[in-house]
Amino acid sequence: MEGVMFRLFVLSVCVSSVTAAPLPVGGFEESGKAVKPWPLAGDGGFEIAPGASAALQVNVPALGDKEREAGGGWRGVLSVDLYGTSGKGIGALKLQALDPATGEVFAEGSATISKAAPRAAWVVISSSGHPGSEADKAFDGDPASDWHSNYNGGQDKPPHWLGLEFGKPTRMTAVRFTPRKQGFTNGVPRKYRLESRLPGGDWKVVTAGETSEAFARDRSVLEVAFPAPEVVEAFRFVIESDWSGGGFGTAAEVEAVGVKLDPVKPVAAGSRAWASIPAEMMKLLEGKSFGLRVSNSPSTGVVIGTPRLARVHLEPSPKLFGRSNGGLGPDKLGAGLLGFDALTEHDQTVLTLMEVHPRSAAAKARLKPGDVILGVAGRPLPVNDLSPGWQWFEQSHEAVIGRETEAALKAGRTSLALEVLRGGTVETVELPLDRKRAFSSMNPANDPEAARLLEDCIGFLIRTQKEDGSWSGDMIRTCYSALALMATGEQKHKPRVRKAVEWAMAKYPKPENYGNLGFWSGAYAGILYSEWHLATGDKSVLPNLDALRDWAVNGQHKSAWDVPALGHGPDGLPYENKALVAPACHLLVFEALAMRCGMKSGIWELLAPYMEMSWSDPKEGGHGALGYNRSYKDTEEFWSRSGLFSMACHLRKQRPDMRDAMTRFMAANHPWIRNSHAYGEPGGSLGLLGLNLAAPKAYQEIIPQYAWWFSLAWEPGYGLRFTTPHMGAPYMGEEDLINATYALVLQGPMKSLQLTGSTSTGQWEGR
Repeated sequence: MEGVMFRLFVLSVCVSSVTAAPLPVGGFEESGKAVKPWPLAGDGGFEIAPGASAALQVNVPALGDKEREAGGGWRGVLSVDLYGTSGKGIGALKLQALDPATGEVFAEGSATISKAAPRAAWVVISSSGHPGSEADKAFDGDPASDWHSNYNGGQDKPPHWLGLEFGKPTRMTAVRFTPRKQGFTNGVPRKYRLESRLPGGDWKVVTAGETSEAFARDRSVLEVAFPAPEVVEAFRFVIESDWSGGGFGTAAEVEAVGVKLDPVKPVAAGSRAWASIPAEMMKLLEGKSFGLRVSNSPSTGVVIGTPRLARVHLEPSPKLFGRSNGGLGPDKLGAGLLGFDALTEHDQTVLTLMEVHPRSAAAKARLKPGDVILGVAGRPLPVNDLSPGWQWFEQSHEAVIGRETEAALKAGRTSLALEVLRGGTVETVELPLDRKRAFSSMNPANDPEAARLLEDCIGFLIRTQKEDGSWSGDMIRTCYSALALMATGEQKHKPRVRKAVEWAMAKYPKPENYGNLGFWSGAYAGILYSEWHLATGDKSVLPNLDALRDWAVNGQHKSAWDVPALGHGPDGLPYENKALVAPACHLLVFEALAMRCGMKSGIWELLAPYMEMSWSDPKEGGHGALGYNRSYKDTEEFWSRSGLFSMACHLRKQRPDMRDAMTRFMAANHPWIRNSHAYGEPGGSLGLLGLNLAAPKAYQEIIPQYAWWFSLAWEPGYGLRFTTPHMGAPYMGEEDLINATYALVLQGPMKSLQLTGSTSTGQWEGR
């Protein structure tokens, strides 16, 4: 096949991609003066010397079942992170993908680099590391965590080594080695040596020795001194043989005596070099290998990162989405402001367009499905992290692009630059931004942009109410939509809300009509009925409240812990009678509101022992959040159930200790906002409503931190576009759900509903 050359200039970026999981590509091995490790926090870096080249083998796995079922074609995107030059001048790097049989170049790319590469104060270096026992475990200050040489997929042969590379020449006097304490003598060093590398030099042996049987038995600390203090750029402790005779290497801790190791932060690549592999070639390579050669010009050294290869579907679709409940995608990312839906995938470095909305910014820029976004605002996209937590909050493609939209608006720019791979070329595309200013507080009362967003969300609800009065024929979406309209306090919405209430009463005349998952739907109906009665005085809903309470109480079953609990409905308890707290939390919020309508309590008294058992009590060393049940008090899926129970406590003025512990944990761990077990939304919005009611100061601090999400998701004139949640699926609704839930959240500080902090009644009475 004839080679095709693509050129990528500085900051024009490129690449890894989407759909099948990221394809494994190993890092370059050190090879004398040609390739050396570079002190770079994160994945680490390699310095390719002037005029040198390095090569490795790239394996292309077969497509998985889901990818085959999706049909269509795949192209490949090969990339290498570029961090900068190691000397003066401009570097020039070339990537070449080689046919292993003929050596023919079938894809090629090049890049120039002018910026000096950053140097971390220190980085860990090692010969290998076993998954879960990587080399950094020997430098974490915890003797209970161990480094172990790799034995995954075949044991690596000795000698094994680990050490540190410093960002600047560092004076050393000794190294302190702590062997692992537990287990057999596998990896406990017998013959060893200490090596150092002087600035610009090669490795040399500082000293060598052999430990005693007593050392292997007692696992005492070994201190190896330099004959004289030495200024080095790196050191490594080398295990030539171990006491087990098995050829392993292990360590609990390795310490450069007298050298302080301050924490270092990972460094993002400033650009990428890339090469595009056509679909017909990727098909031929499936299940096979090819060679990758990276060559440097003679002008200066260049610092690169680990190569990556990805398969990109030519026409990505929802057929490629991951599991509906749990897992890490691939998922849908709705970028309303920019006018497209994309396929976002964990561990990838590019974002592939699935759909371009008509008359949107993306449409005006002539983007189309299958185009691949490589970078934003002059920077390459980072490795995408879809796992819930701080990395998602900071480094997911959703967060990075969203933050860049807000940054552009704050700077007064009218467009956002995207680097896009189309076919075999990279284009910088300016997408117009259909907004004039950024968000400020995310409170519509004092943030004009938040007020505009709220207006669009309310407009969405007005457009989408069905003729029968419901939204999407669903109790959950109807409840949120009607409450959002009620929260405005505007009389013009009263007929719409009344129609929704009448629809619910007609569809569910008796609690039994709520179905097998009835405690969820019933709770939402009860919340709507309670707010409606308190606002209007309409007594027709009151019998439904009493009936729902009695139905819930009568639906109890004895749990595995010998206290009553509720399942999804009255039929029984799931999970070997361990049940779950989520439906109960919804019912408790309903009951707290219904008590303000004059209803007597009953569900709280029934469930209090079970809820206390499911709570991670700080007085008992717990973290403070509400667990899934007594046996699963997690710190990952706590958000919505903790927020709901906090609401119930606050509305009832009971258990402030539980309320405050839960809201404190939520505030400290808010990036798990969407990770509400089986559903991300309305879980995220429920937790925010809980904070707004029970911990308003925390809410006011947290909600502006998500301006990037609102900014990216909002399509002006339409409303919010949907992104698949972390631990859920769109089975509870997509745009018809989030426009309702966040119209309610944004109005939370107004305290216009009992659910958001009001204590007044009769706002719509007699009108």
